Amino acid sequence: MIYETIMTAIIVPIFFLSTALFPLESLHGGLRITVMLNPFTHVINALRKLIFGDTIRAFDILPVILLFAVMCCGSFALSMWRLKKETIQ
Repeated sequence: MIYETIMTAIIVPIFFLSTALFPLESLHGGLRITVMLNPFTHVINALRKLIFGDTIRAFDILPVILLFAVMCCGSFALSMWRLKKETIQ
């Protein structure tokens, strides 16, 4: 029960703050910055380009790969810290 609540609290804002539902060109101000920082925005844009037959440049996908690598390393470090904390007690 708690897992579903936490996952919903994480996934729903990430989904709604991506370009899956609305185009980036219509956004302004802080919302545009927030959407651009969302890694799924870049993944969705890359998938959209592939579906419509456009080419994807390495410059478009490189920030996504770097952002996911940072998020992966951060979550791994957090989980190792929590594991060590739990096993010491």
